[in-house]
Amino acid sequence: MRSTFGGLETALRALQAHRNALDITGHNIANANTPGYSRQVPGMATTDPYTLPAFNRPTTAAQMGTGVNVASIIRMRDQFADVQIRQESTTLGRWSARRDNLHQLELIFNEPSDTGIQNALTEFWTSLEELSKRPENTSVRSVVRQTAVVLTDTIKHIYSQVTQLQWDLNDELGIKVNEVNSLAKQIADLNGQIGKVTSLGEQANDLLDQRELLVEKLAVLTNIEVFPDHMNRYQINISGRMLVGGDQVNEIYTDSNPDRAGLVDVKWADNHELVEFRNGEIKGILEVRDEEISYYQGKLNELAASLIQEINAVHEVGYTMDGSLGVPFFSGNNAQDIRVSADVMLDERNIAASGSGEAGNGENALRLANIFQETVLNAGTATYGSFYAGLISRLGVDSQKAITMSDNQTVLVGHLKNRQESIAGVSLDEEMANMIKFQHGYNAAARIITTLDETLDTIINRMGV
Repeated sequence: MRSTFGGLETALRALQAHRNALDITGHNIANANTPGYSRQVPGMATTDPYTLPAFNRPTTAAQMGTGVNVASIIRMRDQFADVQIRQESTTLGRWSARRDNLHQLELIFNEPSDTGIQNALTEFWTSLEELSKRPENTSVRSVVRQTAVVLTDTIKHIYSQVTQLQWDLNDELGIKVNEVNSLAKQIADLNGQIGKVTSLGEQANDLLDQRELLVEKLAVLTNIEVFPDHMNRYQINISGRMLVGGDQVNEIYTDSNPDRAGLVDVKWADNHELVEFRNGEIKGILEVRDEEISYYQGKLNELAASLIQEINAVHEVGYTMDGSLGVPFFSGNNAQDIRVSADVMLDERNIAASGSGEAGNGENALRLANIFQETVLNAGTATYGSFYAGLISRLGVDSQKAITMSDNQTVLVGHLKNRQESIAGVSLDEEMANMIKFQHGYNAAARIITTLDETLDTIINRMGV
């Protein structure tokens, strides 16, 4: 037979359950705008009924319910969406890094414009053609010298800016590595806290949300694989190597590479092996620093070296204004140090425009101008103009591809986050409705207690009077 006060216990459990549900609803409302927060739902369940199966149990028509309790607090989260967001965010990070840095390369080359290499090449070629027509005119010679100075200064300036971008990316790589280590340490710390809570049979919902937000940020930086264990802790790997395991972190660091002019490599702290980045912002930075910029540096050096060689070869067999054999027109070896030679800078009369040494002869100036129409680059398949135009076209295509891929990934990641938000996000309208529902449940439970109190008052104080 049930206790006379069993109904009070049932009503008390209802009061406690609905009060806890109201607390959870309030927590949701308070965190409606908290980044990474997942909506929580009270998992209400009936308590053990009366009676339990036994030989000496009282005979009743059926088991009698004993009330309700909040058996769990459910974290509303789509785990599959989390995996997809990590994967696509990693790809987004890579293409965003490529987009931003290739755009900066475009700004450095600044083509088409009046200040780029293409225009400087055209101006120099035009001045040489004019010199072939008026080889004795000192003002025309001064224009040739000045356009040559503009061309060499432009090549050197652009090369130095490209190189500076490479060093900037080198510095940025160190910043990103520090960011990876910082996120890894925070995730490891949360792993430790989550493991302790889980060992007590509870679920650390808020800590899980904080960790998921950090993991998502880490996924933007590099490709990661996430493996949860039985204690809800994460093991996080980068290309098969452990970065975070439980509350332990295997850090990465940057180490100068003497074979690459001071550029840094990223290595594991435990064995000093290179970290293999397959995706993410760091991968994008490394691609631009080591592949794209190196390619354009090589092409600028090829252009400058060819100019020095071809122009000097023709200029040295011509004759200056006083009939002397020509001197080198350019000095230096590549885009870093190309410049107009000291002899030409000293006196424009040293420009070897004549092909025979006679006054008024401009044959050599014409041969110099014709160099720009010859296919002397790309193994004899490209002129200077087409070579440089192809270089700029490649940069434009690569930059546009990065923009397109980045935009596509942004849309995809946004869609996945919206899908996650539809499950995990807090709807204030829904929470207000839940608050009213739980409030009425609490009031009804309180009313049951009042009714039982009146019943017991009749039994105790009025019966037998």
